[in-house]
This record gives sequence, C-alpha cells and structure tokens, in this order.
Amino acid sequence: MAEELIAKPMMVMEIRPEFSIQYKAKPKIKFKEEHLKDTKAFREFLKKTTKNWKSGNYFLRSDIGPFAGFEKNKKGTIKLQKANSKNTPYLCWQFIGKLK
Repeated sequence: MAEELIAKPMMVMEIRPEFSIQYKAKPKIKFKEEHLKDTKAFREFLKKTTKNWKSGNYFLRSDIGPFAGFEKNKKGTIKLQKANSKNTPYLCWQFIGKLK
C-alpha cells in the first residue's frame, strides 16, 4: 500500500470554513520515500513545496483517503494535524518513519 501512495500524485485540497476545494495554484503533490522517513523530513518537504502558497489549512487526498492535514502560517511554518475535523486520523501517521 505504501508503494501506491508514493507512486501516485495526491490532490491538494484547501479547507474553507464551509467546504474544501482543490487548491488551484498546485493541485497535485507527489512524495518520494525520503519525504516520509520521519516527521522532520515530511514537514521540511511540505514547507519547501508550499513556500509560495497562501496561509491556511490544507489536506492531501490520496486514492485511499485523507493522507495528511496541515496548517501553513504567514511565516511559512507547517503544523501537521493528527486528525480531521470529524476526528478521523490522517493516514500519513501510519507511514511516516515506517518505510524501509
């Protein structure tokens, strides 16, 4: 299953107060194994990738469900979330630090 996550790009969704929409500036994001080796590598990859994005809340949607949720603030800091607003855990926590 981990190979499937890395092989396919994930859709980037911007969370709005009433709904979520596909983020227009960068609608897809693709990971490599080294991005999931630990939390720091994951956060650094997101920080680099979202450098020019506006501040806000985002989540990454994979074919098997919501992969990761994060908040990007004005300083560019990335705060990873453990679960979504319905308290469903994000899938990334099953894979970070567990690949090879």
